[in-house]
Order: sequence, then structure tokens, then C-alpha cells
Amino acid sequence: MKGPSSRAILVFTVLLLFIAAGLGAYAWKLWNTQGDLRENNHQLEQARAKAETRVGRLETERVKNDARLAEANSELEELKTKLRVAEDRLETVQNAKAQADRNLSEFQGMKARFQRMIDTGTLDVTYRRGRMIVELPEGVLFASGSAELSEEGQEAVKSVARILRKVPRHRFLVGGHTDSVRAVKEYKSNWALSAARAVEVTESLIRAGLLPKRLVVAGYAQYDPVASNASESGRQKNRRIEIILEPYVEEPSTPGGK
Repeated sequence: MKGPSSRAILVFTVLLLFIAAGLGAYAWKLWNTQGDLRENNHQLEQARAKAETRVGRLETERVKNDARLAEANSELEELKTKLRVAEDRLETVQNAKAQADRNLSEFQGMKARFQRMIDTGTLDVTYRRGRMIVELPEGVLFASGSAELSEEGQEAVKSVARILRKVPRHRFLVGGHTDSVRAVKEYKSNWALSAARAVEVTESLIRAGLLPKRLVVAGYAQYDPVASNASESGRQKNRRIEIILEPYVEEPSTPGGK
């Protein structure tokens, strides 16, 4: 049996060379491809690292923005609260001013009604402690140490009653006041004298047409002075009857008249 011919060996050798060259080229291509893949992977890793860094920065910014937003919302709520307080205060001031304007207007109107009696020295209209006061001196109403109205005093009280009957929405507190000199005659104290004088004026006002339910009686003795009791002129000012105008709201009637 003959062995392979030289020609066949040559062909086989050439074929092997071609195959080896092909495999070498393929291996080279694979090596280059792996290099490209490694480069691409490196680039991807770098891109991923950059992306993660940016995501971290963005997350940090988000946390900071959330904190700023929470702080801004807190400041907004605080400002809203302050605004509500300021609005309430403004409303209170406006209401107080409106009330003061009404009081001033009422005071001026009351003073105008009593102007003739003011001009003759029969009485005075003042505003003290937030209340309007019709003030009648003792000398116009009573003899010294007495709680009985003089004729001049009776006429003065009637004139006052005619005006007060036209004043709505008020209760009238009739207060008696004395100086610091001790009461004489049948009155054991200045309390008794001041209260007796207030009762006398109140009953006279009722006889002149004022409703009893709109009247209150009080005796202050010498303990609510408007001047010093150290001088005769001061004591004279302290001996007085005051008719204080207080707000009065008519209570609604209930079933059964109770």
C-alpha cells in the first residue's frame, strides 16, 4: 500500500496553513474585540461612576431643597399666624376707635343737650374712667348736711330727667359723694349721707318719668374724690351727685313673663 503522495501532503499542508492563518486572524480579531470590549467596559464603568456621583449630588441637593422647603413652609405658617394676630389687633383697634368715636359723638351730643344748664352752673358733663357723667354740685341740690332736695334742686333734677328720658341704651347710676368732713345731725356717717342723697335724687328722677329699672343707687361717701379735701374749694367739688351713664341692654322677655 502506497503512502500519501507528495501532492496530497502539499495540499494538506497548504490547507493547514490556510486554516492556521484563518484561526490566527480570528484569534487576532477576538483579541482586538476583547480589547474593545475592555475599553468599552472601562468607559461604561467611568460613566457609571460619574452617574452615581451626579445622582449622589442630586440626592444631596434634594435633601437640602426638602429642608429649605420645610423651613420656608414653617416660616410661611409663622407669617400667616403673625398676619392673623395683626389682623385681629387691627380689628380690635378699629373697633376701639369706632367705639371711642361713638362715645365722643354721644358725649358731645349729651353736652349740647345740657349746655344751658352747664352755662348757668347747674351741672357739668364730664368723661371719666371711660364713662359719661352728669355731675350736679351739692350747693344746687341740698342744704349743708341735708339729704332733702331744695326747690332749686328739685327743678334741676326734673330738667335732667327730661333730657335723660330721651337717651336710649343706657342705665343710670346715681352716686352720692361727700367730702371728708364728718356727717352731722341724723346721719351717722358720710356713707349714710351720700346714700340718702343718692336715693333722694333717684326717687325724684322716677317721679319725673325715668323708669326705675334704668336706675341704680350708690353711696361713695368721701372715698371717690375729684379734688383734694385739704382745701374748701376741693371739698366743695367733692360734695356732689353724679349720674353715670352705663350701657344698658333690654333683656328679651321669656315665656311666662319670667
